[in-house]
Amino acid sequence: MSNWLKQKWLLILVAIILISLDIWHKELFFSILLAYGLAIKFFLSDSLSAKLRKIFAISIWSIFIVLVGLTVYVNYGMPHGPSYPTGDIVCQNDDRGPCREEYKEDLRNVDIPNWAKFLRKSEGELLLLGLLFAGIVISGVKNKNQED
Repeated sequence: MSNWLKQKWLLILVAIILISLDIWHKELFFSILLAYGLAIKFFLSDSLSAKLRKIFAISIWSIFIVLVGLTVYVNYGMPHGPSYPTGDIVCQNDDRGPCREEYKEDLRNVDIPNWAKFLRKSEGELLLLGLLFAGIVISGVKNKNQED
C-alpha cells in the first residue's frame, strides 16, 4: 500500500487540489477536468487492448464529428437572439488594429433547446477541443507489444 502511495503521490495531490478548488468555487469544472485527465491517463496506459483502444478512438471521433455538425446547425440554422454591447473594447492585431465594442448574443428569450444554447456559448467550444485532444491522443497511442 505504501509503495502504491509513493508511486501515485503526485496524482493524489493533483486530485486533492482540483476537488478543493471545486468546493471553494462551488462548481464542477475542476472535477470534470480531473475526470478528463484520469480518462486520458487510462487511455494511455497499457491496460487497454489495441481493439478496445480502437473502439474508443472511433467512438470519440464519431462524437466529435456529430458535435461539429450540431454546432454548425445551431449557429447557422437556428434563430439568433438580439445582440447587446458588453462595454468592453476589443482590438485586433495585438491591440494595434481596428478597435470596436464587443457584442454578445442574448439567449434568454430565444426559443431554442438548452443543449443548443450550450453549444452556442463558449462551453461548446471547450467540449469540442477536449474531444479533439482525446481523439488525437487515443488514435496516436500504440501498445508496446504492437510496436515490436
